[in-house]
Amino acid sequence: MGLVAALGLVLAPLLPWVGVSQRGFLFIAAQSRQWTALDDLPEINNVPGWLALGSGVIALGLITAGLLLGRRTLAAAAALPALSGLAACGLFVLQLKNYQREYENDLVARVAQAVLDIKGGLEAGWFLALVCGLVLLGCTLGQMVRKSR
Repeated sequence: MGLVAALGLVLAPLLPWVGVSQRGFLFIAAQSRQWTALDDLPEINNVPGWLALGSGVIALGLITAGLLLGRRTLAAAAALPALSGLAACGLFVLQLKNYQREYENDLVARVAQAVLDIKGGLEAGWFLALVCGLVLLGCTLGQMVRKSR
């Protein structure tokens, strides 16, 4: 299970982490756009995406080496990359919230959002990274508990 979660953490930054959609209005066609965590977004850097990707690769390597060598402690060390993958999810949300705060008092942005019905939110890649980080952390902590018995 930990191996699958580590692989999911590797793939998550390649999937969309945030999306914005706008319903059609008069002569303006409906639009939708999604970005991965590795894309360059205005005011949001791609550090969380690279952190999640690196965490997944390291965790995948540790778990694979632990399984091949039969060393549970090596596989249990994947708890650290799992925590950094979860930190990447948190960092991305903080950056997204800071970006939203910048424009919440901008009159033009508020009118455009109201008239065009613009909606944005987190997408599947972010949720996959979060779930895989939690599963990976749970697996590695379970491995540590099992080893101590």
